Amino acid sequence: MHAQEIVNKYQAEPAVFQHRTIIITVNRSASESSPYEATRYAWKISLKKAKRAEVVVAVRHGLIIAVFVAEEWLPATSENFPGRESVPNRYGFVGKDAPNLIWKMYVGKRLPDEYRKPGAANPIKYTYR
Repeated sequence: MHAQEIVNKYQAEPAVFQHRTIIITVNRSASESSPYEATRYAWKISLKKAKRAEVVVAVRHGLIIAVFVAEEWLPATSENFPGRESVPNRYGFVGKDAPNLIWKMYVGKRLPDEYRKPGAANPIKYTYR
């Protein structure tokens, strides 16, 4: 992280989730593409839980960088996502930026510690069961 990213991360207040939220960590892919493209594709995710989510947040280095509303979850195939390779047993979503009110509730906030387990390998977390 750059020095300013470290300052932003530790000065940011923790997010308080008021929606059923899927949290997706996009540390590597966020620097390669837009937050939407980095967040939307090829996740090993519970389709049942994904369909119940109200919002999807993208997290980079512990900070929420974007919030989306998934309109549809689809298998991660090149037919559903032209220009992308098919990835078996994974899903992606088609969606849009969350409304401005929701965006302001979360973007720039720090991911609460309860969702940041040291050594956790899974980039997907849910704020609901």
